[in-house]
Amino acid sequence: MLKRVNITAIVLGGMAFLAQTPNLAIAQMDPSAVEEHTAQTASYRIKIRMGPKVTMPMASMTVTDQGNPVNRHLEAHIFNRSTGAEVQTVVPVVRVTNQATGASRQLANMSACRVSRHLETEPHFGDNIYLPAGTYTIAVVAGPETAVFRNLILKASI
Repeated sequence: MLKRVNITAIVLGGMAFLAQTPNLAIAQMDPSAVEEHTAQTASYRIKIRMGPKVTMPMASMTVTDQGNPVNRHLEAHIFNRSTGAEVQTVVPVVRVTNQATGASRQLANMSACRVSRHLETEPHFGDNIYLPAGTYTIAVVAGPETAVFRNLILKASI
């Protein structure tokens, strides 16, 4: 009887851990510091989330960006506007523009989160990036359609 109880406790403990596992990456982003924005195109609902860098060790994640240590994590989620289903066949192209300086760049590693599979319950495109405090416009191109997120104010420390 003792063996059965121990095995049951181990199985139940493992199930409790697995139930919490999908939230590990989000917990590392400190949900209170995460900003989420949604826009729609003709075919897609595109959601972006930005928060502190994801600290899980993953070889595919960027560590240094533009000569600076990364300080933020940017995610792009693409859904079919009609069905709500996640779109996996379109890899987004993300362009970030600093509204004060006009400096603009395309993010090169947006497939990092897909490759690392760090949040399999909510697959998304994303990467750690460096963005100083300021006001930004983020354009997400999904196939021939573009969602634009304007006037995103980023604080110096998140």
